[in-house]
Amino acid sequence: MIDEDIISKVGSLRQIAGTRHCTLIDGAANGTRMIDVNTGAGLTFSILPDRGLDIGMAAYKGINFTYLSPQEEMNPAFCRIYKNEWLRTFFGGLLTTCGPANFGPYCTDDGEELGIHGRFNCIPASHVCDRTRIENGEIAIEGTINDSVLFGEKLSITRTILSVVGSNSITVRDTVRNMGGRSSPYMMLYHINFGYPFLDKGTRVQVNSCHAEGYDDYSNEHLGTINSFHEPRADVREKNYLHCFDVETGIASATNDVLGFSVSVRFNTSFLPYLTQWKCEQIRDYVLALEPCSSPCVSRKELRKKGLLKFIEPGEAVTNTITIEVDGVSCA
Repeated sequence: MIDEDIISKVGSLRQIAGTRHCTLIDGAANGTRMIDVNTGAGLTFSILPDRGLDIGMAAYKGINFTYLSPQEEMNPAFCRIYKNEWLRTFFGGLLTTCGPANFGPYCTDDGEELGIHGRFNCIPASHVCDRTRIENGEIAIEGTINDSVLFGEKLSITRTILSVVGSNSITVRDTVRNMGGRSSPYMMLYHINFGYPFLDKGTRVQVNSCHAEGYDDYSNEHLGTINSFHEPRADVREKNYLHCFDVETGIASATNDVLGFSVSVRFNTSFLPYLTQWKCEQIRDYVLALEPCSSPCVSRKELRKKGLLKFIEPGEAVTNTITIEVDGVSCA
């Protein structure tokens, strides 16, 4: 609730905090809807209804802390869900959601060709509603993402994005419901991306996992430097790690002591029992991703073969909650 004495000093409440709806018009982003959010405490971020209500750029006190790909916030009309084509429309941003029926490498599973990381991020949300009430201290955006196909899965996701005026946190709550008449594979991964200037040499990573291992030999060879970053180089490859947890709440964070703040990701490990850490220190492809997920980030075919593929039954609903929070840190 905003104090009356503060309200008496402004012409519009957006002097304090609020949302603004707009449409991008330049290049391949032309026609893409965007909702800019200002929490009033230093945190600003942009929600993209046409990209699954995912989150694009985000900054703290004017300092960007996300990665933005060369494609930027491309219109979903350009999306092609075939093999690795997803990479051509991946904008990065603070949140790119992967799923809901598959993520990981492309494959052919049970006779179905699946592209990398699923369709979620390329589906425009419907019934988008801004329930923000600044005078009550509430910022809330809600919408529905439908991933459905004739004779196949029919998954509906209700997404709510919440912030409190005067706070520096974002809560993303997804309720995934099987609207079809038969069980459907269920795979969700929340691709939370960090970039320069927040990500730089000296940025530190912490994850409260009980075990971490590389997805491949190259990553395992560099396991000793999993929590640190060096300057971009041309002679390195991406590294990918799987974290497992023995606590109820998973916490993964990145800290930049020079800039004086950290960003943490919190999630319930009962529903998202793993976290994939993507570490890329290449020139221009300089990015850290902390990715809570429902299963290890391997192909759906491999999960099925190992008996690890999860299913969601007709009428069943699963709710995932992710909280992203910015905290000032002591540089003493």
